Amino acid sequence: MGLLLGVLLPLSAAYVAFTYYDQRERTVSEMLEKSRVLVDEMAAFWEFVSINQDSINYTSDGAYDYKGLHCAIAGKSVAALFTRDSDYSIRFTNLNPRNFNNEPDAYEAEALRAFDADPGVTERYGFAEVDGQSVFRYVSAMEVSENCIECHGGPAGEIDATGYPKEGWKVGDVAGAVSVEVPTDLSFANMTASFTNNVLFFLLLMACMAAVIYVVLSRLITNPLTDLRASLALVADGSRTFLDRKERPVPPSRDGRGLYASREVEDLFEQFDHMAQRLTDMYANLESQVSERTEQLSAANLELDRQRRRVEEINAQLARDNRYKSDFLAIVSHELRTPLTSILAFADLMADTVDPADAASRRQLEEIEKNGAVLLEMVDNVLETARIQAGSERLNLELVDLNDIVGMVEASNQPVALKKGVSMSTAVDADVPLITSDWEKVRRILVNLVSNAVKFTPAGGRVDVHATWVPERSRVRIDVADTGIGIPSDKQDLIFGRFTQENMSTVRRYGGSGLGLSLVKDLVGMLGGTVGVTSEVGKGSTFSVELPQEAQDAGVLDGAAGEGLPGGPSGEAACAREGGGSACEEGEGAR
Repeated sequence: MGLLLGVLLPLSAAYVAFTYYDQRERTVSEMLEKSRVLVDEMAAFWEFVSINQDSINYTSDGAYDYKGLHCAIAGKSVAALFTRDSDYSIRFTNLNPRNFNNEPDAYEAEALRAFDADPGVTERYGFAEVDGQSVFRYVSAMEVSENCIECHGGPAGEIDATGYPKEGWKVGDVAGAVSVEVPTDLSFANMTASFTNNVLFFLLLMACMAAVIYVVLSRLITNPLTDLRASLALVADGSRTFLDRKERPVPPSRDGRGLYASREVEDLFEQFDHMAQRLTDMYANLESQVSERTEQLSAANLELDRQRRRVEEINAQLARDNRYKSDFLAIVSHELRTPLTSILAFADLMADTVDPADAASRRQLEEIEKNGAVLLEMVDNVLETARIQAGSERLNLELVDLNDIVGMVEASNQPVALKKGVSMSTAVDADVPLITSDWEKVRRILVNLVSNAVKFTPAGGRVDVHATWVPERSRVRIDVADTGIGIPSDKQDLIFGRFTQENMSTVRRYGGSGLGLSLVKDLVGMLGGTVGVTSEVGKGSTFSVELPQEAQDAGVLDGAAGEGLPGGPSGEAACAREGGGSACEEGEGAR
């Protein structure tokens, strides 16, 4: 009903406005037509008198006998008599009348001036108030005809038969106007009555249509949907379904009458019946399915709990085994270090007592010192790695001058390089600042990289150590370049792992435990830096270490420390964060 009212009320308002406008226009047209008919009748009478002037003013024997009954007198007299005996008013007027009774009022004077200004304008009409009464005014122009020339033609000023001077008019000039006043009370009363009847009929028609629409919608849609809602409520309660239309409840407001519905609503009921049947089947099986799924979930939870306890036991066992391994390595390495130190000390003492001419003895002592030093380095690497794995390695941050560390490393490795026939150079740029880091760990990083470079560089080669400042990343970069054997690209992902080298021939030829670069990676990671390598087989390798200017003591890192390793799972991401460079290109050989 609200929707119907929302549609019918605007329609009714539009109809009322249109009807009023149409009735008013019809009323105006009717009064205008009446006025034109009256003017035409007066013009016809005027013309009749004008045509019969000779019959009126000449006797039967042909003598002229003016009787004073010319066309103007006759027309104005008839108009006066008509006005006296009716509610209408007809008069003749002119801007320069011969009789003062024909003087125009303001409305008529404006119309006459319009006629004179534009020959195409011949009439004017509208509503006005006259003596407190609303009237319809109509003014029509009168043109000079051949019959008017006798009294109103030329020459101007000549006295005509009526005793008035002639105006000097020509045929077609505006001689004046006929003014008609039509009362509007009766016309507007008829218009109001007609308008009221039309509006009332339209409203009655709209009310009947609304009633019919309401009844039809109620019978075909609303009542069936109410019935369907009652059925849905029962289905929702789970009490029953209505697969037979006769079983559906009938609302009390329908007084037990039969159900009428449109075809669409009937289809809706059929769909509801199908849905209700499926819901019934689902409800019948739902409880058993829920019980079965609950049992399966309980069994799965028990199995998961058992597996969780098993994983916890395995993890605990692995933690114990790892601790035993680290303890074992630390103990063994420590126990090995003591006799090794003694062996090296006694070898040094024996060197002072051996005759310089005894070349064989001196060569044997040199072999003892060399292999003892290698073994001591391996033991130190094992100890350092064991401490990192055990979580006992800490940072000792202080101001570090790389010039000191590079010089110390050069001093310790220069004799080995010279003895092997390898030239060695070091350089620290002038703009490299002091850094806050762990002095000993930076030294061990550089010692491992330089000793590896010397070890894998043949006689005639060279090793270069160069420290530079990278201001855009606030880091110090140390490059250790050699002209050694190089590393194949497919092996570069192995070099930073523990106990791994390129191949067994390298182990047999150069020795080593495979812990050096692994330890470098761990130490660099503890200092918050990155390490990488670029290499080409037969042309050498360049290891690059970048250390932050301000290292942060973040505690102990595990063996996975030191991201940014080429070939590792995080190498590419680390290189992207650090801005690239030679440290992120390829990798180094077996060290």
